[in-house]
Amino acid sequence: MQLLADIVMRPDTATLVKQLQDDVVKLSWARTLDKVQIQFLFCAILFLLSSVVMLYFYMRRKRKQEVQKERRLRIFQEAHYRLAQMHEEGNQKKVRNMEVQRLFHCARTEELKVTEQDWAALLRFVSDSWPQFIPALQMKAPKITQIELRICMLIKISVSVTDIAYLVNRTKQAITVSRSRLYKKITGEEGTAEQLDKLIIDLENL
Repeated sequence: MQLLADIVMRPDTATLVKQLQDDVVKLSWARTLDKVQIQFLFCAILFLLSSVVMLYFYMRRKRKQEVQKERRLRIFQEAHYRLAQMHEEGNQKKVRNMEVQRLFHCARTEELKVTEQDWAALLRFVSDSWPQFIPALQMKAPKITQIELRICMLIKISVSVTDIAYLVNRTKQAITVSRSRLYKKITGEEGTAEQLDKLIIDLENL
């Protein structure tokens, strides 16, 4: 009788297998769900970090632009202040010329980016101050490049080599080499960078 009772109480093999299969399926779903949750959490964290980094660089760029704008405004205000008491004819032109000179002399120390409009203003200033300088330069060196012309203009207004390198986005060594080549372009003779500086600064007309 006891043996019969044990057989009756014992679950059959099919039931045990079914229970094991159900347990395996539940465990598999649980692991899959955990993986999905982990991947979702990882993506969310990655998105959040990317957003923070992008926001940081955006704010940094915006702040840098604001700082440059403030510095540029201060330079121009200083020029206006220095000529505030002048009332003779051509006062506004003198103010603009002083603004241009101060901008190119202070750009590196104030970490300012010079725009194409600034270069155009420098060209007008040099042309007004030394009317024959640029035409004579282009006549002597017809193949002079834009950067070389800008280097010559900066030398003409006595900008330092370090500042010239910053303004045209070149190294000091590259500027030295360019000045030597410019001397040969203009005179047809071999010369040093210092000879070019003297040539441009000392002569009203080439």
